[in-house]
Amino acid sequence: MSKAQEAYDSALLGILQHEGQIAKFLDVVLGFLYRRTDFYRLMKSKDDKLGFPPGVAAKILLSAYKKYDDLTRRDDEEREQILQKKLQQDMAVPPVAKIVEISSDTQPGSNSMPHPPSQQSKVKDVTSGDLNHKPQTQTVTTSTESQSETPNPTPRGEDEDPELVAKQKVYQENPESYNGAIRDRYTWSQSITDVDIRVQIPDYILKGRDVKVDIGKKHLKVSHKTNSGTWSEIIDDDLPWEVNKEESMWTLVPKEHVHINLEKRDERWWESVLASEEKISVRKIDASRPMTDLDDEAQAKIAEMMYNEQQKRMGKPTSQEQKVQDILKGAWNAEGSPFKGQPFDSSKISVGQGGVVTIDNQEDPTGK
Repeated sequence: MSKAQEAYDSALLGILQHEGQIAKFLDVVLGFLYRRTDFYRLMKSKDDKLGFPPGVAAKILLSAYKKYDDLTRRDDEEREQILQKKLQQDMAVPPVAKIVEISSDTQPGSNSMPHPPSQQSKVKDVTSGDLNHKPQTQTVTTSTESQSETPNPTPRGEDEDPELVAKQKVYQENPESYNGAIRDRYTWSQSITDVDIRVQIPDYILKGRDVKVDIGKKHLKVSHKTNSGTWSEIIDDDLPWEVNKEESMWTLVPKEHVHINLEKRDERWWESVLASEEKISVRKIDASRPMTDLDDEAQAKIAEMMYNEQQKRMGKPTSQEQKVQDILKGAWNAEGSPFKGQPFDSSKISVGQGGVVTIDNQEDPTGK
């Protein structure tokens, strides 16, 4: 998006908030072209200097739509490529300071016989030269709370008010109060990153100019014009937590409600949307978060786990097993390896529990 286009964002956002709906916003823009330009005028002859040939104006509109539709699809593809690239990089990079030691009694240039069939040479996975270091299993966890905001475990019998449980069940079944609540003049729902509030208005409210919404860093005020021309306040209260007011916005659905979207400054679950409101139990809501809400690193980790699960079902090596094989390929033909000069054979390698790799160094009984 060019800087020249972004310069008009404030004016266009004002129109959109005033009209309240995308369809009405487009009607304002196209109405301007109709009233103040020759956009809709048809050129009936070659001598006409105003207007467009039949069908050209419609093609211009369709071309503009397709331009940004293509940009949207391209953005989606780029995000997917970045995620895939990061996943591949994570899978391709071997562990830091990883050393593979191949132990075998067979030395280069030695004529000694190999171990009996009951004996095998083992590969130990060591870190920083510590031969006794045991491999550690790493676990990846994702949290929907920031720092200490995860609710503490509830003691048995506490916070089990049947009335509260019943209310929250009703709230969870309504998309407009999912993870939130239903109040007398408004409903609210939330995700870990934002809050949606729908404030009821009289059915005679049709225009955005008949509504005032003031979103502060930690305060919300909503009022509407009455039939007598005065202003009536619906909400005038503090918010329990701070929001990014520059990223928050509102729209009007005529005759129904004012839809307010607040972007949370910190990722946390709210117990109420207003300071004076009755609190809900965040232990009764759906605290899971969509994968798209996670950062790129977390998404890559989850994608890797899904990939490993699929590989296991297909009987193929996981990403970690593939890393081990890649390391062994490098050590297979290294100086001092009993397999130097031989093609890499993955069938002689097995990865046991704890990450210990065993290599079968037996010779073919036939001598081949």
